[in-house]
Amino acid sequence: MKGKKHISKVTTAVAYALCVVIVAGLVVGNYYALKYQNLISVHFNQSNQKIVSAAGESSEYYTSDFDSEEERIAHLQEIGTKIEEEGIVLLKDENDALPLASGARISIFGQDSVDPVYGGGGAGSVDAAKAVDLEMAFEKSGFALNQTLWDFYESGEGSTYRKTTPDVYGKGSFAVNEVPEDVYTDEVKASFAEYSDAAVVVIGRSGGESSDLSSAPLESGYAYLQLDDDERAMLQMACDSFDQVVVLLNTQNAMELGFLEEYDVDACLWIGALGETGAYAVADVLAGEVNPSGALVDTYAYDSLSAPSMENFGKYSIANSEVDRGNAYMVYGEGIYVGYHYYETRYEDVVLGNEDKANYDYTAAVQYPLGYGLSYTEFEWSDFTVSETEDTYEITTTVTNTGDLAGKEIVQIYMQSPYTDYDKENGIEKASVELAGFEKTAEIEAGKSETVTVSVDKEEMKTYDAKGYSTYIVDAGDYYFAAGENAHDALNNILAAKGKTTADGMDYDGNAEFTTKVTVDKLDAETYAVSQDTGNAITNQFEEADMSYYDPEFQYLSRSSWTETWPATYADGVLTASDEMLADLEISFSEAENAEGPVTDTISEEIGELNAATLIGEEYQNELWNVLTEQMSAEELDQLVRVGGYATNSVESIQLPATIDKDGPAGISGTLVGGESGTSYPPEVVIASTWNLDLAEEFGACIGEDSMALGVAVWYAPACNIHRSPYSGRNFEYYSEDGFLSGKMAAGTVAGAQSKGTVVTVKHFALNDQECNRVGGAMFANEQSVRELYLQPFEIAVREGDALGMMASMNRIGCRWTGGHYGLMTSTLRDEWGFEGMVVTDQASYSVFAYEDLREGLEAGTDLWLNTDATLWTLTDEDMTPTVLTNMQRAAKNVVYAVANSNAMNGLSAGSKVVAVMPLWQKALITVDAVAGILVATAVISLTRRLMKQKKRNIEIVTEE
Repeated sequence: MKGKKHISKVTTAVAYALCVVIVAGLVVGNYYALKYQNLISVHFNQSNQKIVSAAGESSEYYTSDFDSEEERIAHLQEIGTKIEEEGIVLLKDENDALPLASGARISIFGQDSVDPVYGGGGAGSVDAAKAVDLEMAFEKSGFALNQTLWDFYESGEGSTYRKTTPDVYGKGSFAVNEVPEDVYTDEVKASFAEYSDAAVVVIGRSGGESSDLSSAPLESGYAYLQLDDDERAMLQMACDSFDQVVVLLNTQNAMELGFLEEYDVDACLWIGALGETGAYAVADVLAGEVNPSGALVDTYAYDSLSAPSMENFGKYSIANSEVDRGNAYMVYGEGIYVGYHYYETRYEDVVLGNEDKANYDYTAAVQYPLGYGLSYTEFEWSDFTVSETEDTYEITTTVTNTGDLAGKEIVQIYMQSPYTDYDKENGIEKASVELAGFEKTAEIEAGKSETVTVSVDKEEMKTYDAKGYSTYIVDAGDYYFAAGENAHDALNNILAAKGKTTADGMDYDGNAEFTTKVTVDKLDAETYAVSQDTGNAITNQFEEADMSYYDPEFQYLSRSSWTETWPATYADGVLTASDEMLADLEISFSEAENAEGPVTDTISEEIGELNAATLIGEEYQNELWNVLTEQMSAEELDQLVRVGGYATNSVESIQLPATIDKDGPAGISGTLVGGESGTSYPPEVVIASTWNLDLAEEFGACIGEDSMALGVAVWYAPACNIHRSPYSGRNFEYYSEDGFLSGKMAAGTVAGAQSKGTVVTVKHFALNDQECNRVGGAMFANEQSVRELYLQPFEIAVREGDALGMMASMNRIGCRWTGGHYGLMTSTLRDEWGFEGMVVTDQASYSVFAYEDLREGLEAGTDLWLNTDATLWTLTDEDMTPTVLTNMQRAAKNVVYAVANSNAMNGLSAGSKVVAVMPLWQKALITVDAVAGILVATAVISLTRRLMKQKKRNIEIVTEE
């Protein structure tokens, strides 16, 4: 009897405990459901609103170009294939090895053949299950594949070898993991003979968010961008077994490619990352159905560590800082000499006799220059002419296809500015060549010609003078404009115009006929000292971002003395900050004295009630936008600005709809937050390699089509930081080492996306050029390089693409978080460039991002926090001062303006209403709460009654005794 009583007590206790756990689980679950309700709705792709339209009013502002979903998807995939077709770069083709013969029997080598790089890591990833693989593509193009070798990699002994990269949280490591030579069986090797027309060797490298590529030796003994021993053995096996060897570089970062000369490789194609359908393009290029017309967007050096930027790249710390996320730094000691700006300038200095030839050998340093790319056909250029307009130089040349196949050619125009005594005295640096314009021809049939005109804006002649006039100047002296097949070719043409030949150290003679010289008689410090867009004065904004602000002895790399100014790792990677620097790292914002709060929650008596749809298409300067936001309550302002992660909140007082915002540089992606994904394209580095501005705009329009279909109004892209280093983890997501090319491609993409009502947020603004220490790291660079290199892509995206959104980076510029940097977010972005739209932070949903302070950011000009946690960034009544509320209202206006010009307004007219509805997941949660509550209550009542009966029974027993 006692045993049964004991069991009964234990059972009852367990049951009560289970009820407590269930109740606690419901409480916690409901807490987090409320906290992250917007994010959960995005994850399940469920709306929390509906639009009730007024009868008879037309309200479709952005419409699809397609009549059916099937037609739309087919077009988007076609554009993805087209991007890959035009982005593939032919690097080598000896003895006309390519294209391969029709129906060729080929063997594909490398574990990357069955596991190719489709995209980057993080939001740039591509669902491999949706992607076309190389086997499918090659067979579609008529090739016969060595199935034994394919199966060996896919499911046989070679299937256990796969490349690895860190995940989006930085966990994991980079490893090539190519199949070792001794794993290949006799059966596999015997299969080569039957498929011996060609060996196609696939070599892959990838990067991703949160981690930079390893420049230090891996376990293999080689840096990640070098070929390791297993890959070399595989390549040697292919060369020993086949008369014809073709290498496919399935890479997104600039690898060291000296092996193409060391081994008997006949041809090489850089194919980048493939997206969903790019494999079709690779096969068609190999088959000759498509003539490659892409060109490199980076300089390919024999030694990837030879760039001066590599002297300061990695994880560097501030030893004595206890500032929140203020314990890391980086100094861009190379100044403006990034990529070809360095390699080509140093080459010219050798030719001109300004640099000892023993110190620098261009041919030993650079394998492929920026803009390099071959074709299956031959082109000749002629009839180079230049005409001048008020604002531009119109440079024209005739391109003739002298080969046997139709193809496209890229006409590249480079400019050289004079490097004057004034420059040297005032710390201004000049690269020997800068990309100033380009155009890609249409497909030219064999024997036919096309006349190409490239318009070069005279504004390209300006340079930033931070120490002298503290603004943009145009130096006095000789300016050269040259057409060239690539950056190096253009420079050789300029050197030829200066009378230089191979006798002076040139690697080949240039052609002066493709150059023109423009002489400026007097230094001009007035024309570009004011914004060409707003008329506002332009002056220094980034003095404190220059390391010499804190360390007056610091010197950036200068062509005045390459060897004496060659950068070293600043402070050996461990900086002891001064008291001034430590103070500047802290959050800082101001309060206006005797400030009065803004008008809120008020309908204008003069104008009457407005709603967001009323102002669709109105100019940003229209005072009605201010009147509209004055209708919003303080609570609405707070909710709109503070909680804007992957969605923006609806605003009832002005009938502003909520939005869904998605990431994805290669297409609308649900990788990070769930929900539906769109078509995946080759990434930005491949798009840039097309050098086709029309195609960039088509890509943007495709993003817009997907956005409308998926209900997405804001796209967290494109990204246009530059490739400061070949080891930067997100180079796949960025266009190029060149800011001009990056900006032009971004502007095209922006224009295309926004034509369909998709608000872009061009990112990461700015100096987020490495993944290491991107969270709060202090990035130091001089004002000239900040403006001319790192801000240039963003400037072009705004001034030419009319971008409606920008995304602040997570790092600091100097000691100030970018989103809290007034000089960046307001003085430069809005006052100089004329930006009209919203600035959103990068990730701000966790306490680790507390340095991205709401009040500091609002004061600087940031408008929206990418925050999914409704409890973060809350301000007390005391903190919500008149100054803060005024800044918040200004920010809300910018968000409202962007949303009101987006596809989120489809279905809304002046008489429409945005009505809140409960998404299905919330209904399901309420149902679960109710059912669980009933069950728990029933169980508790039942258990309590049982206990009462047991207690009564025990009392009766005691009484009887």
